[in-house]
Amino acid sequence: MHKALTRFALSLIGSTVFWSTPVAAQPMRALGTVRGIVFDSLTRKPLTDAVVEVRETARLAYTDKQGRFTLDSVPIGAQQLSFSSPTLDSLGVYGFAREIDVTSDTRGVALSTPSFRTVYDRLCPAAGNAPRDSAIVFGTVYDAATRAPISKASVTLRWYETGGDGRDFLILTPERSTFTADDGVYGICGVPSDLALSTSAAHDSATSGTFSTVVGASRLLRRDLYVSRELTSAVAADTGTRAPQGTGVVRGTVRDESGNALVGALVVLTTVDRTTHTDSLGRYRFGNVPLGTQELSVRQLGRGALYRVIDVTRVEGSTHDFVLPVATVLATMNVRGTARMGVDQAGFLRRKRQGFARIIEHEEIQKRYDIGSALARIPGLRVNRSMGGTEVVGSRAVCNSPIPIVLDGVPMRMYGNNSTISREANSAVPQMPTNGSRLDALAVSDVVAIEYHPGGATIPMEYWQGMPPTCGLILIWTVFSRRQQ
Repeated sequence: MHKALTRFALSLIGSTVFWSTPVAAQPMRALGTVRGIVFDSLTRKPLTDAVVEVRETARLAYTDKQGRFTLDSVPIGAQQLSFSSPTLDSLGVYGFAREIDVTSDTRGVALSTPSFRTVYDRLCPAAGNAPRDSAIVFGTVYDAATRAPISKASVTLRWYETGGDGRDFLILTPERSTFTADDGVYGICGVPSDLALSTSAAHDSATSGTFSTVVGASRLLRRDLYVSRELTSAVAADTGTRAPQGTGVVRGTVRDESGNALVGALVVLTTVDRTTHTDSLGRYRFGNVPLGTQELSVRQLGRGALYRVIDVTRVEGSTHDFVLPVATVLATMNVRGTARMGVDQAGFLRRKRQGFARIIEHEEIQKRYDIGSALARIPGLRVNRSMGGTEVVGSRAVCNSPIPIVLDGVPMRMYGNNSTISREANSAVPQMPTNGSRLDALAVSDVVAIEYHPGGATIPMEYWQGMPPTCGLILIWTVFSRRQQ
């Protein structure tokens, strides 16, 4: 896979070729004009701001918003045009070229990036044919302190899916993992292009933060990752009692669409539980930030929230400016399935009135930077964070096992565990599997309510049949459940 990534940057793709050695200067001859368009095969759109260059003369032009370009004073005869763009560079695709026969007025020259099928066949030969929604994520893992590539680092992508046979439904959490090659490069094929991918990297005692990534329409995404021991220590520390120490700096500004400073906006480094507010000029600053790739968010009441993946390295500092719009945009749906499970709102309201459950709702949840922090606000629950993810247990001494969690009426489980909860009224039910590391993939903007039922007598039987779990049951409702309808 990694050798294929390297070969891909040097190989021929269809009629596209790469050049690297100069040729002798040609005698002076008649000149012509070349007009054409550059097309991005991955997004199926014209490529804006691409640089088109005549190799022999080094004359160049930039494509406009429609992907069009015009090159003047091009020697008539056989010529080679190359093109590149920031979009291509971000995908790790460089230096495409094409041979053309230039006349006094050459029109209709079409330059295009390789198709996704071509890229997939070259990078993922063992994966077979690419499904319609399949994507590729690749990049390089670096040491955040030295910026040197790291070999044999692990990279993991996880996401949510629903499964079942029509009678038994489960929330599945598939994952794809790989290790970097000697040059620090990794590549993972066969991940969904339209779902939020929980992304992380690790090497020995160094790690990156865990954050969400969506590949998008191009189906090919380059995501470099930075790991550090500082971030490992910060994640392992009890961040609620002391600030994690590091050697990085993160700063920036938050403004509205008109460029006005937003005062008092909440800025959160979610991985290390650090928060601050913007000042009278819309500025924010974090000092002593652990190095490594992590997630930064900014929010203000009435304006929703924005999330950004940032790389904190040992340089002068990391600057990240935000423009926070008025409209609140819901986060990308990160659960795939054939049915939307859950119950109606009446059941939730009834349990809330009865007062047996401990409940927090959307307004309170939105104040937290992740679901683990929201759950920690509920009396009787303790949230444990580790490199493996987030675990929720009871605060009583006898409750040292993870508490079962039901997401939108469907039990959460670890991928690869074969336990199920049957929908048949009289069936025997296996023990609920560990809820573990998948909670941190849920966005707080998607969660509308959380119920904690601490005792067996209060647990709704429609979610747990048979003997009730000793330390209770947690119900999480998202915007994708019928509770909202």
